[in-house]
Amino acid sequence: MKKNKCQDCEKYLAIDVFKGLCSLNKEMKMADKEICNDFKPVKKCKFCKHYTSKEEFLGMCMDKTLAYPDLLAKTCKNFKWRKDIDG
Repeated sequence: MKKNKCQDCEKYLAIDVFKGLCSLNKEMKMADKEICNDFKPVKKCKFCKHYTSKEEFLGMCMDKTLAYPDLLAKTCKNFKWRKDIDG
């Protein structure tokens, strides 16, 4: 699996595609910056045990529905953390 980035943290508040704010320290962060010690993953399809990657930016949810790995899954009733993610 690829390394997590700031954009994968629940404390990251996106401003645009490239940057956002850290809600902990109010610092401007680039979306692809490496994570800090306060990293807590946000619910995204790529962190769900039901997600299977098919291409770099596309996969399947429960082998039925197309899904993007970075799609937020905060309201998904089927979301279950993968065992290798600290969520």
